[in-house]
Amino acid sequence: MRKKRGEILIELGLITEQQLQYALLTQKTKKAKIEEILVGLGFVTKKQIVDALARRLKLPIISCKDTVISDALLKLVPIEIARKQLVLPIEKKDHTLVLAMSDPLDYGTIDHISFMTKLRVSPVISYEWEIIKAIELAYGKEVTDVPSKTPTITKTKIDFTETAEKIEAEKAGVAQEQEAEYPVVALVEKIIADAIAARASDIHIEPWEKLSQVRFRIDGVLRVVQTYEKKMHDGVVSRIKILSGLDITKKYLSQDGSTHVSSGSKEVDLRISTLPAIHGEKIVVRLLDKSANLLPLEDLAMSDSLRNALIDMFKRPQGMLIVTGPTGSGKTTTLYACLNQLRSETTNIVTIEDPVEYKVEGITQVQINDPVGRTFASVLRSVLRQDPDIIKVGEIRDKETAEIAMRASLTGHFVLTTLHTNSTIATIPRLIDIGIPIYLISSAITAILAQRLVRKICVNCKVELEVSDELRRIAAEYDGIKIERHYMGTGCTNCANTGYFGRTPVYEYLPLTSAFRKMINDDTGEEDLRVEVKKSKEVKFVSMFESALEKVGTGLTTFEEVVAKVPV
Repeated sequence: MRKKRGEILIELGLITEQQLQYALLTQKTKKAKIEEILVGLGFVTKKQIVDALARRLKLPIISCKDTVISDALLKLVPIEIARKQLVLPIEKKDHTLVLAMSDPLDYGTIDHISFMTKLRVSPVISYEWEIIKAIELAYGKEVTDVPSKTPTITKTKIDFTETAEKIEAEKAGVAQEQEAEYPVVALVEKIIADAIAARASDIHIEPWEKLSQVRFRIDGVLRVVQTYEKKMHDGVVSRIKILSGLDITKKYLSQDGSTHVSSGSKEVDLRISTLPAIHGEKIVVRLLDKSANLLPLEDLAMSDSLRNALIDMFKRPQGMLIVTGPTGSGKTTTLYACLNQLRSETTNIVTIEDPVEYKVEGITQVQINDPVGRTFASVLRSVLRQDPDIIKVGEIRDKETAEIAMRASLTGHFVLTTLHTNSTIATIPRLIDIGIPIYLISSAITAILAQRLVRKICVNCKVELEVSDELRRIAAEYDGIKIERHYMGTGCTNCANTGYFGRTPVYEYLPLTSAFRKMINDDTGEEDLRVEVKKSKEVKFVSMFESALEKVGTGLTTFEEVVAKVPV
């Protein structure tokens, strides 16, 4: 019987039972292998795991650095599988394929490759970073090629803003024609163009000891797309700093900058953050597609009842909507869609943001600047003297901002804002924790909207599965939810073999009824509030998990994705 990874790691003396239990609890909220979580928690290193597994399983550790792989071997394992599973075919002996792996306990991959090649797979161990580099060399891809883990991408010319190019010329002291000859310039443009084409929300450029790695966050999940020689890293960092107006001489201080690019028909803002690390500066680039997020409310994939509830709420002359959720859950997209719904020639809308992510015609947008005293609270006071009808406060960060915003919602203004909480009901104790009086919370807030983003099943490789007993049992706990069919994506070139393509929001909407306001005034605890809300006859409360199960039933997403992303 094959033992679970955690049990083997305990037997090897790498971790304790208590550490495993803690990691298993963490795994419920993070979709990752248990070893990755243990490494992330600092309980063990990747090298310790590989070395100990080699001793325990009596497998050799081989170096992939100088291994020459024949074309016949490479044809046995497609590059997509090699990169996704981090494996490399080393040798074929009769009916046995010797396969270098960083995780020899990945029996699923071993079985899959054995079935695919019709060969018995004999695993050997190699270090992950060596396998990654060896794959790039063995399959003969240039350093700037993006692996086929991401959708097929055609090369796109990137045009940077004129201002950025002027800054670049001043700082670098070289002509633009000469710069075009530098490999670093081409590499940076290729990374950004590929990220835009692959629908990435973020680019991570990370230096390691011997090479540098590029990862894209696509549909909320980070994926390695390429590596390049470490000697190019300083040039890549300098190029990005120059384009975003940062100081290339400050290598030991974190910096934030921005620039704008045009790629085909897309206009994209780039927010750049640098972070000094032990092997060099790490760069993270947030990509903001200006057209993709200015959606009408009708395009937000929400139920008709929720959309109508929001539209009815916006007809009120005053009130407050708080949108909650973690970073990257789609709050900004939802708020901009709400502003699109509210925007008109007869309405004065002012937004206070940090940063201003999308520029919208017909709306006054103000950028926060804490170092010069332009804080959310101070700007909000100024805005209230500007005769606003609707105010969007980017985020409630402190008591002062929350109190000013709430009092504004009681004096003839409609306020939209965000807060980082896990659910609608958790918003109430969070506001109490930061010091907001109970009476102000109960009287100022009109409604709370919580949300998450879950990945959608790729339509190109979607297949129907039998509904499991566990899924039927869970669905039966919620009134009106029946899951007759269950689907998954098997993986294809369209979705980079992930089975998912794109994301869809799931919502939880809580209007503050008179009964709920009374419970807040009575200082009712969070769990009691939750129980009472579910029993309420004034409104039918639908939790995020319930909304997500409905999308499982319609074939939009999978049960596994819901469990990983949505709180119960």
